[in-house]
Amino acid sequence: MVENVSFRPESESPISRRLLDFLSANFVWVLVLALSFVAYLINPVFYSMGNLYNLLVTFSVLGLLTLAEAVVLLTGNFDNSIEFTMIFSAMVAAWLTIDHTYASGWQLPAEIGILSTLAVGILVGAVNGVLVGYVGMQPFITTFASGVVVSGLGILMTGGSILTPYPERFTTLGRGLVGPLPLSGLFVIGLYLLLHLVFKYTRVGRRLFVVGGSIEAARSLGVDAKKTQLIAFILAGLLAAIGGWILGGRLNSASGQMSSGQLLLAYGAAVIGGVRLGGGEAKISGIFGGVILIASIYTLMNIARVDPYVMTATTGTVILLAMLIDALKSGAFLRARH
Repeated sequence: MVENVSFRPESESPISRRLLDFLSANFVWVLVLALSFVAYLINPVFYSMGNLYNLLVTFSVLGLLTLAEAVVLLTGNFDNSIEFTMIFSAMVAAWLTIDHTYASGWQLPAEIGILSTLAVGILVGAVNGVLVGYVGMQPFITTFASGVVVSGLGILMTGGSILTPYPERFTTLGRGLVGPLPLSGLFVIGLYLLLHLVFKYTRVGRRLFVVGGSIEAARSLGVDAKKTQLIAFILAGLLAAIGGWILGGRLNSASGQMSSGQLLLAYGAAVIGGVRLGGGEAKISGIFGGVILIASIYTLMNIARVDPYVMTATTGTVILLAMLIDALKSGAFLRARH
């Protein structure tokens, strides 16, 4: 924890100590509030209903990928396939449901497209889980390789073309509205609440933390570490596939270039939100705050019409900040100094 590497004078009052502990535990929300204040000074339109819509649209896909990555990170593993999985799942659904030269031509119902999207995510996650958990392969390279495989399959299947349009019912989640707000953003917020309950109150949730903390300790407690890691990867694949459903529906098209760079942002949002790269530590409210922070940064830069190259540099800065936070939390910074 951050407080383990901080130094406090003995004369510090209990109230001050509690305040510091609170700020440390909710650091990401301090950053969100600070950014919101700066955004208001730069341009008050940041608080408009239209901008809230854009913020929730950005949050929906990035929030799902971050949640997917966080679940795997919690077990002490990595999943570099989630963005590829998101794209591929949307491409499979399009291939099955639209009438196009490079599609199946079957024009299957939207419901089949949705089920195929989710099935692809579960399948890719299961393969990753078996290779990492049961075969013992290194997760960082293994999941990157599986992501490249599905990316290649998607391009081979569609001939590298853009597939459009989806059946109207498929696009409802990505394009639907609840009043002035996007259905997708509200849906993902609901998933965050659901995962909070899973983490806090279910046996599966507790086992994810135990395995991430120490596989040896998990085994001594009778926890099946391999099965738990498999569940984490399957859940990550499913969440990524839901992201493909939302993104494909919003764009009303699918292609190999429909998303780029969101994997790194998902890592950054997860770590800034309190997920430890070594596993065993995560909090849904913190993950949520990390996504809101990054989505707010990009929304503000769009409002300010910032140069795309500056936005790319900002992405790198976010990742470096996330790595610094993780180093401070794990104590690696102090160990390196000594």
